Amino acid sequence: MRRRTREASLVLLIKTLRVLEPYLGEIVVVGGWVPFLYHRYGQIPSQNPLVRTMDIDVVVPRILPERGPLTIDELLSKAGYKARLYGSESTIVKYQLPSAAVEVEFLTAEVGSAGKPTLQVQRGLSAQKLRYLGILLDNTVTIQVREVIDRTPVRLAVRLPSPAAYVYQKGLALRLRGTKAAKDLYYIFDFLDSSREVRDSIVCGIADMKTRYPTAWFRRLLANLRFYFVEGTAPGLYLVGTQYEGKMAGELFRNYVNRTFRDFIQDLDALVSG
Repeated sequence: MRRRTREASLVLLIKTLRVLEPYLGEIVVVGGWVPFLYHRYGQIPSQNPLVRTMDIDVVVPRILPERGPLTIDELLSKAGYKARLYGSESTIVKYQLPSAAVEVEFLTAEVGSAGKPTLQVQRGLSAQKLRYLGILLDNTVTIQVREVIDRTPVRLAVRLPSPAAYVYQKGLALRLRGTKAAKDLYYIFDFLDSSREVRDSIVCGIADMKTRYPTAWFRRLLANLRFYFVEGTAPGLYLVGTQYEGKMAGELFRNYVNRTFRDFIQDLDALVSG
């Protein structure tokens, strides 16, 4: 049953990406789909059960030029997606398929002091503004998605954040995420645990981004990781454990998570003194 659910959600993702195909060169798929897409199409091994969501999160530039005859809003509307308003001021827009439990949300980088929660990035399209999302737009990898959907071959070039950018942005936003921090920590753990080569590339990528973004951001990343895995009650061990559905026993898994993150923090500390 779980496998059928995963495959059904993948079909919905790919169908959504096909609708957005005219804009795939400028938008970036983010959120919980990123680890899955890397493991399935990006040749990154997975050591742990994957945790995913039906939601599809897409980061877009603050100004998104129109490509072709239709805007993103028009493409989605033509494909049967309905725009729904959320938030205390009813300004956050998510697109839903009435026939399936899938939501598509567009996000963009918040720049300067906080203002309105959304920004119109294209005619008819508002994106929710969030901190640190520029990292995900600036540092991307294009993967080739190849599937057969409804007996039709599908070939799509999809942009994802680099693993280093994904970990950096997730780590920076941890204490802004509330209950969603558990999943974010698990996604970070999954990348760090995938292989030594991937982990080393993440550390090298963060070392590069440390020189390109404000120094305070790197300090925040370290402070957040220490909060969850070093200081006080270290709640990160419990939170990652709530997302794990593998075969490793609870205490053994928590010890393994602890070593993984402490080694990562040690690598990042070396960037400060190096």
